[in-house]
Amino acid sequence: MILTFATQKGGVGKTTLAIAFANYLSLVKNKQVKVFDFDFQRSFFQKWEEDKALSLPELYEVEIVGDPNQQESLLDFQDIADMKQSDTYYIFDLAGTLDEKYIELLVYSDFVIIPFEYSDVSVKSTLVFINVLGMVESQANRVFIRSKYDKGYLYKNQAEMDEEIRKYGRILSSPVYKRNILQSINTRKLSYEQRDAVKKPFEELIQIIEYIHESS
Repeated sequence: MILTFATQKGGVGKTTLAIAFANYLSLVKNKQVKVFDFDFQRSFFQKWEEDKALSLPELYEVEIVGDPNQQESLLDFQDIADMKQSDTYYIFDLAGTLDEKYIELLVYSDFVIIPFEYSDVSVKSTLVFINVLGMVESQANRVFIRSKYDKGYLYKNQAEMDEEIRKYGRILSSPVYKRNILQSINTRKLSYEQRDAVKKPFEELIQIIEYIHESS
């Protein structure tokens, strides 16, 4: 199964959520996980490399996808087909900008997971990204996650934004609240506080994934 974390804008916590989700699948759900860092900044892979210094067991392997300066597609179609048929959760972390080399992955992913915020910039970039997915005729199920959500703040554009997004996919009812504890996440463990911060949205996300996967 292929799960791709992708946005049209950096800074919304995409890689942090990808790390947290990979950890949650491995530690809480006992799933086989492999991660591919498709972001030219290599944030996921670099964090995974740094965490080798920790005296903790490795949860999963992280692999860099190709040369960041290479423009053509870097994925073999047969590899994609094999991943889609596997019970392993293959997690791809894409850059916060779109590039032609990502198109095949966006088209053939089983799920594209899209973190977003209610800032004007994030709203506009999320709608642009939705439009791009339509243009490339992506077959992926789209799941939107409210990221860095401040439950004490009134987002005036939330109702309008949610109504628009629901035309194109599912919004998790439980957001990932703004929690400083997630900024110290590593690829080897989830503390009790970190697990608590992501449990509700991740359990909902896993239910959606499993239901659609079993129905297909």
